[in-house]
Amino acid sequence: MEKPYFMQKPCKHCPFRRDVKPFLSAERGEELAILTTNPYNSFSCHKTTVSDEDSEDGEMIVTEDSLECAGFLSMQINEGAIRPDGFEVSDLVYEDYCEMIDAYQINEH
Repeated sequence: MEKPYFMQKPCKHCPFRRDVKPFLSAERGEELAILTTNPYNSFSCHKTTVSDEDSEDGEMIVTEDSLECAGFLSMQINEGAIRPDGFEVSDLVYEDYCEMIDAYQINEH
């Protein structure tokens, strides 16, 4: 049996969860929200990336072991992408990209 390419559930610090206080800047929240509208975009779970030792601002690197973020994938499916076999959409994530953008903008004020 082939290992799934995605996380099964959004982690407790997932930026796509509506029950987590927005912690990114409004600009970054909007950028991530808009990424979910394209089914060809990808976003790896931060728990499956590694720190870039050469980065001065703490950037993370995707590796061959990185897995797709369950929150991101759930939102993509909410936006009309095809659900991969074995994946259950989480009801913890924002319903659509507009809700996520609004949450991050409201939090910044």
